[in-house]
Amino acid sequence: MHILTKIFIVLVTLLAVGMVPLVATYTTNENSYRAKFKALDDQQLAAMIRAQDAETTLMSQRAEMRNEIDNRDAKIGTLLAQQSSTRATTESLQTQIDLLTAQLGQKEASLNALTTASEVNSELKQRFVDENYDLRDRLVVLQTQINGIEDVLEDKKLEADGALRAERKAQEERKQVEDQLDKMRAILNVYKSEYGELDTVAKVNTGISPDRALSSTVLTVSRDSDDVLVEINAGSRDGVKEGWIMTVGQDGTFLGRLQIVQVDINRSVGKVTLEDPKQGLVAPGSSVYAVKGRN
Repeated sequence: MHILTKIFIVLVTLLAVGMVPLVATYTTNENSYRAKFKALDDQQLAAMIRAQDAETTLMSQRAEMRNEIDNRDAKIGTLLAQQSSTRATTESLQTQIDLLTAQLGQKEASLNALTTASEVNSELKQRFVDENYDLRDRLVVLQTQINGIEDVLEDKKLEADGALRAERKAQEERKQVEDQLDKMRAILNVYKSEYGELDTVAKVNTGISPDRALSSTVLTVSRDSDDVLVEINAGSRDGVKEGWIMTVGQDGTFLGRLQIVQVDINRSVGKVTLEDPKQGLVAPGSSVYAVKGRN
C-alpha cells in the first residue's frame, strides 16, 4: 500500500476520533438551549394569559357601564318624546279653550243684546241660554283635561329628571371604577418592575364565582377567636348572592377573600379568609371587589 494512502487513513481516523466529543457537546448544548427556550416560552404565555384576563375584566366592566348608560339614554329619550307629545296635546286643548272662550264671549254679547231687545221672543232667548250653558260645560271639561295633562306632564318631567340623575350617577360610578383600575394597574406595574411577575392569588375551594363585576365598601367588622365577619354596602338589589367569593383590599394591597353568607336588600355579610396581619387587617372602609367568573 502506498505511503500516502496510509497517511490519509491515519488522518481520517484521527479526525473521526476528534469529532466524537464535538458531536456529543453539540447534542448536550442543543438540549439545554431547547429547555431554556421552552421555559421562556411558557413564562411568556403565562404573562400573556394574565394580561388577557385583566383586559377581559376591564372590557366587561366597561361594557356593563355602557349598557347601563345606553338604557338610561333610551329611557330619557322616551320620556322626552312623551313630554313633547303631552305638550302638543296641551297646546291643542288650550287652542280649543281659547276658541270656545271667544265663542262664549260672542254668545254672551249676543244674549245681552237680545235680552235688551224687546222684539226677541223667549224661545230664542232660551236657546241662547242653553247654548251658553253647554259651552260652559264643555269649557269645564276641557279645563279638567288640561289640569290632568299638566299633572301627567309634571310627572314625566320628574321621571326624566330622575333618569338624568341616575345616568350621572352611573357615569360617576363608572369613572370611579376606571380610576380604581388605573390605580391598581399603576401599582401592579411598579411592583412588576421592582420584583417581577406576581404570584397567582390564592383561590378558595368553596363558594361560587360572581356573575358580574362589582365594587363595594366594608361598613363594620366583627372579630372573635374563630371567625372574622364583615358587612358591606351592597345587597340583592346590586346582584350579590350567597356564596359569592370576593376580594378585600386597601389601596392596591390584598387583605383577604370574602365569602358571602347572608344577603339583604342593600347590605351583605361575609366571612373573611386568607387574612394576613403582615399585609394588614380588614377594617371599615376597606374596598371589596367581585370579578365576573372568578373566585
